[in-house]
Amino acid sequence: MRRLGILGVGLGIFLLGAVAPTQAAASPLTLQQCVAIALRHDTNIASLASSYAQAENAYAQQKTQTYPTVVGQLQSYLQKSNNYGGAFAAIGASQLGDVSQNTASIGTQYNLNLGGQGFALLAQSRAQLESAKRNLQRAKAQLASTITASFYAVAQKDALVDLDQGDLAYQTVLVNNAKAREKAGVAAGVDVLQAQVAQTKSKSTLLAAKADAQNARDTLSQAIGAAFDTQYAIPKTIATPALPEATLANIIARAHMRPDVLAAKSSLAAATYARKAFDRHLFPTIALTSQIGNQFSPTGAVQNQNFLIQHCAATPGCVSAPTVVRGSPGFWQIGATTTFSFPFVNYGAIHTEKVQDDAAIHSATLAYKSAASKAELDVRQAYRSAQTSLAQVAYAVSAAQLGAESAHIAQLQYERGVKSLTDVLSAQQTALSSQIDLVNARIAYVQAIINLRVAIGDTGPNAIVADLR
Repeated sequence: MRRLGILGVGLGIFLLGAVAPTQAAASPLTLQQCVAIALRHDTNIASLASSYAQAENAYAQQKTQTYPTVVGQLQSYLQKSNNYGGAFAAIGASQLGDVSQNTASIGTQYNLNLGGQGFALLAQSRAQLESAKRNLQRAKAQLASTITASFYAVAQKDALVDLDQGDLAYQTVLVNNAKAREKAGVAAGVDVLQAQVAQTKSKSTLLAAKADAQNARDTLSQAIGAAFDTQYAIPKTIATPALPEATLANIIARAHMRPDVLAAKSSLAAATYARKAFDRHLFPTIALTSQIGNQFSPTGAVQNQNFLIQHCAATPGCVSAPTVVRGSPGFWQIGATTTFSFPFVNYGAIHTEKVQDDAAIHSATLAYKSAASKAELDVRQAYRSAQTSLAQVAYAVSAAQLGAESAHIAQLQYERGVKSLTDVLSAQQTALSSQIDLVNARIAYVQAIINLRVAIGDTGPNAIVADLR
């Protein structure tokens, strides 16, 4: 009974999909932490992030050229000179020795191209920005998927170690049973030899499984850029996340908001704008300017004040010279310059540009439809795969339960002499195989869920793995 209790506990742990870590760790890394570390250290992500920043800057710069800008200006001008005749020295006139002027103004300038060239360039810049964003987000999602696969590969290898440890315990029980039956004279010595052979194979399999588990940890450490002695919080129970509650049609609609689909849509918009602006040469351009501010010259005010003082002193009856009002009421100015040029001879440049733009629109339209179709295909296949994997988990659970029960019954029958040791070993191998299939089915389902989330593409890499424990 004691041996059967040990076996039952071991098999029960396997049926629950338990995964025990092979090493204890003070501060083990979770899956979410592994993904975060990988995102910070991946060279491809860093390169794509740099490209995205450049595209974002180019888009912002293009907006400053397409839309009006408002500029504030503060200017202080000061010049001093001595013994300098200047341009009018020949007629005995000299320039001011000291000149200063302060200006504060706010102005705007807008170059309006009625042909739409500015908006076409802005649309192209936005399409490039969306493309860079798509590449970065897709790379992050794929990296999260890769790290998840590596993380659960460790869980899978740990589960196999546990299964092999349980199998070794089972084989040890059979060896002891065979020896007891041999002593009692109810079994041949060959049973002991067969049981010992099976036990030896189990020891070898367990040794290899432990090595595989450590190799899986090293692979994960290398993937995230961590030290090889890093400890990981491998879950004791492999997660079984739920399928999305939304209908397939709603999930496909969400996938149409994927970065790659939006980038293709932006490229189509850019091509459309470019097509509208192919005849921009036939439209005038208008340069609009406006400015408001205040301007004051301190040296001019001082010279005017000195002149009034001198004039008052030379004027009989003048008691005091009037004070020059410092400052000015301000100034404003607006301007508009219209330029129109008509190309009399352009060697067919306008016509060929129109043909080129039409071809670009056709290509962008097909690319957008292809991206939307690809998104729908990805979702359909990933959703179907997740459904299939979930059903296979249920079948694997049932098979593992039946296999464990069959192995237990075979052991009892062997103890009572009803079945041979060969039958017991065969039943145990079947049970072990079904337990391994259950572990693999759970891992496959987790990966199928991750693939589905990546296919939908409307969440970041951290959200993809947020509920996996």
